[in-house]
Amino acid sequence: MGKYLILGGVTPVVEAFPADSEIPIPKRDALIILAVHSYIPSQGNPRAEFLEAILKELQGRDISITFSMPKSYFEKAVKVMGLEKMAGKYGAKIVQPHQNANYKIELESPRGAKIRVRALEAAFDESLLKIVVAIPVSHPQTILYLTTPTAALQILEPKDSQNLYEGFRPLYKYIAEIYKMEKNTLCIADGKFVIEGDGPIKGFQRYWGVAVVGENCADVDYATAQGLGINPEDLGYLYFYYGGNWPKTSLPPLLEKNKISIKLTSNVGILLSWKRGV
Repeated sequence: MGKYLILGGVTPVVEAFPADSEIPIPKRDALIILAVHSYIPSQGNPRAEFLEAILKELQGRDISITFSMPKSYFEKAVKVMGLEKMAGKYGAKIVQPHQNANYKIELESPRGAKIRVRALEAAFDESLLKIVVAIPVSHPQTILYLTTPTAALQILEPKDSQNLYEGFRPLYKYIAEIYKMEKNTLCIADGKFVIEGDGPIKGFQRYWGVAVVGENCADVDYATAQGLGINPEDLGYLYFYYGGNWPKTSLPPLLEKNKISIKLTSNVGILLSWKRGV
């Protein structure tokens, strides 16, 4: 186990654990937000055994599971991942954003244009714990798809989510804006395996063996990126979250010890165009 501090802070913000070790999960009513990338079997989708361990820990509480996909894809993904059986076993509900995203939020593009999207209201309920779970995935739109994009995008009505893709810079700003509205989160980068290259579908799996956990998804992603050999300042959603005021941190010893360097998607040069004008 390892921890690091934001300098000047007084409490640990990020912890690193060996993969498949016990991660402390507060036993509270919770919405579990998953990074689901495909309705066909995919190494980038959440590991069933990891999700089951969380559900087992929370058994007896009011638990919901969600991710954002159009109706037919959502139903296929639920079946492929065995979510219905797992949810039934532990008394959890599966919530479909395409049916339940009725909470309206307004976002502002980098140029000041307004855009409105619908989201799950539960994601903004401060009394409800949001457990955000993502396998680190090299991604053709976000460079690295980690917990911050998961928390922001996987709670949206699917069509509204697709409408956010009007350029990389606006997308990254929207991700940061949405996540800033969410409170009471527990963010988990499940890095037993990571997906590098042209992920999540065409990429390839690589063993890493580290889970990165914290109450702030941006802090978790900042540390995770460093552990994977990626400059976190290349991730636009982190730039907009921190406002360019990057945290001064040291990595947890376990992350420092297990640093690797993953290959990114082949279009990473295009993705980095968001930096123009920064």
